[in-house]
Amino acid sequence: MKRKVTVFLLVVLCILQANLMAQIALPTLNTPYQQNFDGLASSGTTNPAETFPQGWTFVETGTSANTTYAAGTGASNAGNTYSFGATAADRAAGSLLSGSVTSTLGAGFTNNTDGTITDLLISYRGEQWRLGATGRADRMDFQYSVDASSLSDGSWTDVDALDFSSPVTTGTTGALDGNASLNSTTLTFKIAGLNLAPGATFYIRWLDFNAAGADDGLAIDDFVLTPGGIAAGTPIIALAPSQLNFGDVNVGTSETQTYVVTGSNLTGPIAVSSSNVFYTLSTDGNAFTSSVSLANTGDTVYVKFAPTAGGLSPGAILHQSGNASKNLTVTGNGFDQVASIIPIASARAHALGDQVTIAGRVTVANELGNPAYVQDASGGIPVFDFNFSHGVTIGDSVIVTGPMGVFNDQKQISGSGIFFTKVNATPRILTPQTFALTDLAAHEGELVKVTHVTLVNSDFVFYPQSTETLQSDGAQVDLRIDGDTDIPGLEKPDGDFEVTAVVGRFRTSIQLLPRFSADIPGLLEPTPTTDSIAPSKTFDVVDWNLEFFGARKEDYSNQEFGPEDEALQLQNVKTVMQSLKADIIAVQEVSNDTLFKELVSQLGRSYICSERYSYSFDGPSNTFPPQKVCFIYDTATVKVISSRVLFVSRYDSARLIDPSLLPNYPSGDPSSFYSSGRLPFALTINATINGATEKITLIDIHAKSGATPDDRNRRLYDATVLKDSLDAHHTGEKFIILGDLNDDLDQSIVVGEATPYAAIVSDTARYVAVTKALSDAGARSTVSFQDVIDHQILSKPLKDDYLKASAQVIVPFRQIPGYATTTSDHLPVKTRYLFKLPEVNFVQQSISASEKTAATYTVSLTLSEPLQAPQTITLAVGGTAVYGKDFTTQPAASQGKLTVQVPAHTLQTTFIVTVINDREDELDETAVFTLLNAGGVERGSRGVFTLTVQDDDIPVISFVELVQSAREGSGDQQVFLKLSTAPVTDQKVTLFVPDALGAQYTLDYVTNPQVVQNKMVIAVPAGSQRVSFAITPLADNKREVLEAVPFYISEVTPGLQSGPPQLSIFTILDAHRQIQFQVYPNPSSGPLALRSDDVGDGEVMQAELRSPRADVVYKGSGTLSDLNQAMATRMQNGLRGVYILTLRIDDEAYQVRILRN
Repeated sequence: MKRKVTVFLLVVLCILQANLMAQIALPTLNTPYQQNFDGLASSGTTNPAETFPQGWTFVETGTSANTTYAAGTGASNAGNTYSFGATAADRAAGSLLSGSVTSTLGAGFTNNTDGTITDLLISYRGEQWRLGATGRADRMDFQYSVDASSLSDGSWTDVDALDFSSPVTTGTTGALDGNASLNSTTLTFKIAGLNLAPGATFYIRWLDFNAAGADDGLAIDDFVLTPGGIAAGTPIIALAPSQLNFGDVNVGTSETQTYVVTGSNLTGPIAVSSSNVFYTLSTDGNAFTSSVSLANTGDTVYVKFAPTAGGLSPGAILHQSGNASKNLTVTGNGFDQVASIIPIASARAHALGDQVTIAGRVTVANELGNPAYVQDASGGIPVFDFNFSHGVTIGDSVIVTGPMGVFNDQKQISGSGIFFTKVNATPRILTPQTFALTDLAAHEGELVKVTHVTLVNSDFVFYPQSTETLQSDGAQVDLRIDGDTDIPGLEKPDGDFEVTAVVGRFRTSIQLLPRFSADIPGLLEPTPTTDSIAPSKTFDVVDWNLEFFGARKEDYSNQEFGPEDEALQLQNVKTVMQSLKADIIAVQEVSNDTLFKELVSQLGRSYICSERYSYSFDGPSNTFPPQKVCFIYDTATVKVISSRVLFVSRYDSARLIDPSLLPNYPSGDPSSFYSSGRLPFALTINATINGATEKITLIDIHAKSGATPDDRNRRLYDATVLKDSLDAHHTGEKFIILGDLNDDLDQSIVVGEATPYAAIVSDTARYVAVTKALSDAGARSTVSFQDVIDHQILSKPLKDDYLKASAQVIVPFRQIPGYATTTSDHLPVKTRYLFKLPEVNFVQQSISASEKTAATYTVSLTLSEPLQAPQTITLAVGGTAVYGKDFTTQPAASQGKLTVQVPAHTLQTTFIVTVINDREDELDETAVFTLLNAGGVERGSRGVFTLTVQDDDIPVISFVELVQSAREGSGDQQVFLKLSTAPVTDQKVTLFVPDALGAQYTLDYVTNPQVVQNKMVIAVPAGSQRVSFAITPLADNKREVLEAVPFYISEVTPGLQSGPPQLSIFTILDAHRQIQFQVYPNPSSGPLALRSDDVGDGEVMQAELRSPRADVVYKGSGTLSDLNQAMATRMQNGLRGVYILTLRIDDEAYQVRILRN
């Protein structure tokens, strides 16, 4: 955080409790106890604590703490517990705080009376014995405790009225006479409201405040304590509170308050009655009357004030039980609120402190936290009252009464006594009127709209509690972004836009205060383009200053550092960190180890912290928290290799022994190096994302804060030492400098000066200032300042891993209400990295090899960068070639995978492939080796290697039989061709079929496939062992000589070759008919019939019939039926004897003899 540390941090060396074996006994009520400390030692520097008065003691903390005290006159400036005095007879108990010792004085008391102590009247004389520095007052803080058992435990209550502050703050520093009236102050105060029963103990103490510069020597003297109370057995009626004030209550309404009655030693009930009819009483809050009765032990009483007329109504409530009585004063004012309403414009003209009553519509409720705003026809006005702003909503009709006030020149209703009435009316949201920027001053407190405005600075996002500048037509006005709205964290508009807002004022400046994001239409959430990449795919790094994380004010002299609610801070930090999903977070300002450990535990992460922080060499302090730097990391992706604090030996030696080790340090004191010992903390890790591992060193820095030239010069010196060391010892390594650099990278936060990190930023050969782009874009990493002072700077070897444009300031304002006051004054800064696995590629991606050679080949793979450890690379083995049949590898493949070992620190590896001749016809086959993305390597662009195995086994095709035959009309006959091996692809064979040997195609035979131009093409499907074609001899009923058909293999496709026998002859055997004719009856003297089972009914034949005299009786043609009819006619009256019938069919002649008798 931006805070100049001016106090030394102390380590508690010892906590001493002495001389408290017995407390101071208080034997009698209302009897004073006195102590003048004149018994303290008047000389010596090591007087034992036991010589303090009985019941009094001191506790010292710090490196010089002990159990002794010194006697002095104020001349010494050494820190110690003192017996101050000018003479031996008059002493005072005191102390002087220093960087090495802090003293606390005090005493313990016991109530040895027979009654209860209800108050303590304390008086003492504060004496100043030394002025340590001028221009400020030192102080002894008085506290008491009713539950402590020593000066260093229990809970303590401050009593500022008994604090002793230095009366002398000017003049010459040195010894003073504490007994002098100008150098001393008598303090008296009664501590009331106690309830210390007999036997109870209590403690008092004075804490020595740490003033600026050298501290004063302060002491206490002439101490008097008088215990007040009531003796045992005394009848008592106690009231709490002792009076009630209702303030203004509207006439016709009522308000109720309560008080508690406690009875002690009473023998009868307590009668309670009211003296004023406007005040009625109840014991249950429901039924109210003028009097009630309580048990003798008391109870809670409800009092209702119900005025029926305006004006003040004083009264008393009497409590009586026997002789014990007690009155409770009540006051209230009947107020006619409606009759008192005035226009808001008139109210604004009233003087400060005047009570006014206004009525109108709510334009702002709690959207701005506080104040709310109310508007009527005459104007608007803020109402600063928590109950009001959180009890109304926009559009409510209200009446408000309260005093006129002012805050930073803004007129408002504020102060005590504000009350309001919500009118029973339908809510109505006022429509803002549109004004020019130049007219806004006349409408302070009103809801307005401005249009066509632009921002002077439209960079980045809106921040909480920030003031932007609007401009339009040459005029400008402040745009105030309240942290209670939902606007912080949204992107600023770029270009013209409109704003609805109430008009406020801050001193001389008019401000527009929008109430919510809808008042600025079009606002968007920032979404970096890199957010589309899943966090699981990147290494995400965050640095974040947690602003005194976990620092508790009770641990540091009741002074608050950082957010007030440590538990809420833890929860908020956890919420933000969970949303960041970072792999590692470098944090600064860890002040509470226990709470930090709890945070990390709830996150499910691990952590490591440096024990070197500002002034850590002095040990723990009870006045200023440590500001440790730590890392929180995800063990799933981050493995710690080592950690170390940089420059430890050099710093300690320069601080204690040899200042020349840090020569010419700007402050002149080498102990001021890196903010007085807040040294850089380096963590070396292996970060693994998606199997890719990178060794990275992160250097967590919390640099010197401050915006003076001296502060910048110290940062410059520190950065120079860091760069020199990194350049000398870590060139070529991957590292990130990150954290709260407390200065920007574009220019210094010191006006007019260059950034103290210029040497690093400009050395682009070694460094890449990736977050400087945020500065250039107008971003800011703190809530209150305009610069980016939290940065990340990479070494050049990390540049290629950096996800471009991923640097961003995280703005969790919408996620965490009141972020700046509940969480941190810094914002997280995030960068992302895409790790690349070492690429593996084949040196050569393909080769071809013939089966004939059965050769062995060495296949080489190369890596893009050496591996840090041995690595197994796995390859998928596929393709058409069969492992073990067509090829083998060394090492051997198994189940389709081949593993190859890559030794550490090498860039190449090999494996062997051997081709096998399987003597089978096949296509050219491929063995494909594909690199798999597994383990710590990644397949490159040449990740596939193909071995083509060229086949040399061509199938031979030939006829199965040299000669085949079949008769005419015998049907389809198959002629087969065989193959020596089955082809792997479809092939064709062409047969030459000549016209020869007496057979004619289509007359004597046909084939399938057909013969075209004396050629027949036969398909040879892949995988065939033989093929065939069909020849069909045709029946022609002719007597013929031998017919033969030759088939010759004339052509084959490239996947075949022909072999003997290449010729096959098919013989067609003659198969003409042998026809038998019969005549019936034969001999015949009457009708006859020619018959034949071998001739079809429709078959036509030639016939010639000759008589016994050889005459041609009939000659013609026809079917058997036709011929029978013709012969019957011719022979009916013919001669007896032998007739000759000659029949011709299929070129054959047949004779039949017919005897007619």
